[in-house]
Amino acid sequence: MREGQRAARRREDVLAAACAVVAERGADATRFSDVTAVTGVGVSTLQYYFGSREDMLIAVFRLSARMDFDQVTARLEGETDPWRRLVVIASYLTGAVGSDISWRVWVESWRWALRDAGLRAEVLGDYTRWRELLAAEIEAGVRGRAFTTRAAPLDVARQALALIDGLALPVVLGDPAVDRDAAAGLLIDALARLTGRVQE
Repeated sequence: MREGQRAARRREDVLAAACAVVAERGADATRFSDVTAVTGVGVSTLQYYFGSREDMLIAVFRLSARMDFDQVTARLEGETDPWRRLVVIASYLTGAVGSDISWRVWVESWRWALRDAGLRAEVLGDYTRWRELLAAEIEAGVRGRAFTTRAAPLDVARQALALIDGLALPVVLGDPAVDRDAAAGLLIDALARLTGRVQE
């Protein structure tokens, strides 16, 4: 591996660790020194990698969004059934499976996007990408007669994202009435209704 590649890999490893720090402390409370404490990378190196603390946080938001999409894409490999593909995407996005670190970072990115027009455009772009992915799966399900909805796939995708957001929040906040299992059950039931899933 070349020196430039090693440096890029190291920077990304530091960012991944910073994601966990932001999820735990919140973006406003995250400092270079907090990231140094968990990575062992000096503050001067962090400044070299990112410039300002704010630039580091925006890089964290970008990495987290990219990693989420990459992980979902990997989970979809080899899966051809539209319903199961839809459940994989939606379950990941609600935090009904795995860690809620990415959701906590996602919430932090929303907060920052309210004050930063450039980041807002990126967050909305990420949201559009998820909506289009869901719409494509819904459209495939309708074509394959797995779903019976007559609504526009993009509209169903918007409704599905609203459902996902609504279920993810109590999961992330630790609501005892809506744990991961409860969220997964509610999610599957509502998605089946939205898509008009044909039971096998």
